[in-house]
Amino acid sequence: MKERLICTSAFLATMAFLASCGGGGGGDAAATAAGSESASGTVVTVAGGTGSTGTGRGTGNSGGTGTGTGTGTGSGTGSTGVPAGSAGGIDIGVNIHTGGGSTSANGQIASIMASRGLRQARLDYVVNGDTTLLRDQVTRINQNGGKAQLVLQNSYQWDYTCSQSLSTVEQNSYNQALQMVGAMKDIAHDYEILNEIQLRQDVGGQVAWNSQNANTGAYTNSPCAMTLAAVARGISRAVHDQGQRVILGAVGRDWGFLTFMKQQGVTWDVTGYHIYPHYGDASLLSDTWYGAGGPLAQLAAFGKPVTINEFNCGETYDSNFENQAGASVTETCLKSIARHLTDLRNQKVVNLESVIAYELLDEPSKSAPENRFGLMYTLGNPKPALYLMGAFAGGTLTATEQQALTSRGLLTDAQIAAMK
Repeated sequence: MKERLICTSAFLATMAFLASCGGGGGGDAAATAAGSESASGTVVTVAGGTGSTGTGRGTGNSGGTGTGTGTGTGSGTGSTGVPAGSAGGIDIGVNIHTGGGSTSANGQIASIMASRGLRQARLDYVVNGDTTLLRDQVTRINQNGGKAQLVLQNSYQWDYTCSQSLSTVEQNSYNQALQMVGAMKDIAHDYEILNEIQLRQDVGGQVAWNSQNANTGAYTNSPCAMTLAAVARGISRAVHDQGQRVILGAVGRDWGFLTFMKQQGVTWDVTGYHIYPHYGDASLLSDTWYGAGGPLAQLAAFGKPVTINEFNCGETYDSNFENQAGASVTETCLKSIARHLTDLRNQKVVNLESVIAYELLDEPSKSAPENRFGLMYTLGNPKPALYLMGAFAGGTLTATEQQALTSRGLLTDAQIAAMK
């Protein structure tokens, strides 16, 4: 069988407990101890926050036996899945967790994003956190012509009790989200429902990973999935009641998860998607491992615009990834980014709003592979991956930086010029 998981078999066995093979970049698979930084800068050592999925193809996790009582009244305003007319019509962005952690670092991040043409940032928004620095970061990005997606993580991001008092769960989730959105809606307008619901340890313990495809049965038979649907209804209603947009994220090929959420009355405007393809993987425009037509065709079937809000190369997960320019696997990673991002930029399958890299900075305090997804080692030390993402974004490149791309055969001078 063609291997689609970046994690090792041993790690997959551990996944039954962790509910994720990754945990820090493109989506912390909602269950790794790596967790995410809270708004106050402390590390949350339970599932939550954004982090890498541990696979370019995440999966869904199950449903439940409870019967939801709320259906959610918010009606989204997102456009249908009509393909974007221009190949350059997508925004390129970057995940930055809660930002720089200080006003000076926030300013540096905003300046880097602006000069590189990175127009969107995806940030963690944790319940009861101090929003002072988060607001400062988002404001600085906005002032430079960018915008933010906030991954709204109310208390249910870390609650695995799977309460079957679904109406109570929904209302409590609504109340928390209403306050959270109210505190940020003047500067941020896109709110994601938790992080990687499908990869949570509670849901993952009840639904086989990447095995459901279009089927919804495992989700509807899972108490934990029913609880999370109630949580999602509450968040969705709270966001829509304040005139903002809802993002519902998916990972992997279990499209039945999105159908399940729709059946449970969860309304959303934009479908989020996380993917970390290897260089040797089939094109995202046609890879039938994801279903007929490939992942973009499957996403288009839901009639929503799409944000690929966690994207990087699958090679980062490989045990021999060096994280060093010039080294073999690191160079293959760059080829993977160039190849798959070219396909995404030129596709006409789905209304793709944005591709958001995971992530801006390495996180040396975390263990491998979660410590090495950055486009930069530090704010003053970029990797060639930053030049590459910036080139696709139409950003500024020095002559030396452009040469670093063309000499590798990643892009030609003409291709770079055409994207400006």
